[in-house]
Amino acid sequence: MIKSDLFSVPVYIHSVKDWETIKMNFLNKINWNDPECQDLMQDDYLNGGYSDFHKYYAAGRNPEYYDELMTILHEPLQVFASMNPGAFVSNAWCQKYPANTCHSAHNHGAIGYSSVFYAQLGRAHKPTSFFSPLIDPWTGQIESIEPECREGDIIFFPSYLIHQSQPHRAAEDKIIFSFNLHLSGETISL
Repeated sequence: MIKSDLFSVPVYIHSVKDWETIKMNFLNKINWNDPECQDLMQDDYLNGGYSDFHKYYAAGRNPEYYDELMTILHEPLQVFASMNPGAFVSNAWCQKYPANTCHSAHNHGAIGYSSVFYAQLGRAHKPTSFFSPLIDPWTGQIESIEPECREGDIIFFPSYLIHQSQPHRAAEDKIIFSFNLHLSGETISL
C-alpha cells in the first residue's frame, strides 16, 4: 500500500531585514487617532481597535503609506513573485489590535494570495490562526495552525484560507499590515 497526499496548502514566510531599525519611524507616520478608523465593528468581524480597511480598500484607493510599505517589503515581494510569476499587490490596509480585540474567522475570496506583515508582534502576541480547508476524515474536526511567525515576518497564504486574529490579551498593541495579491492578465493562461 502506498500513502500519498493529494492536496497541500502552500504558504510562504519571509523575514523583513532591518525591521527593528525602521519600525518606529514607519509606524509613527500613521494617524492612529483617525476617527474613520477607530473602534470599528464593521460587518461584525472586527471587534474594536484600528482598521483603515474601509477607509482605503473599500474606497478603491491605497493608503498614504502604501509606497513606503511596498519599499520596506520589496525583498519578500520579489522572492514571492519569483516563485509566482505575474503576482502583484492589488491593495493594502493596516489593523491595530489593543487588548481585548480580535478579528473573527474570515477569508479574502477564492482567487489569489493574501498576506500579513507582522509590524508589531510581542512575545505575548499570537500570530494569525489558519483553519484547514480539509476536514479530518476520522474525527470530522477542522485543524487550526498558528505558523511560527515573529515581528518583522510576512506570511503569504492562499486567499481562500479561513483565518482569524484571536482575542488579543497583551497590554502592547498588535499591529499588522495586510494586502491581497493577484496575477497579471498576461500570465494567466486559459
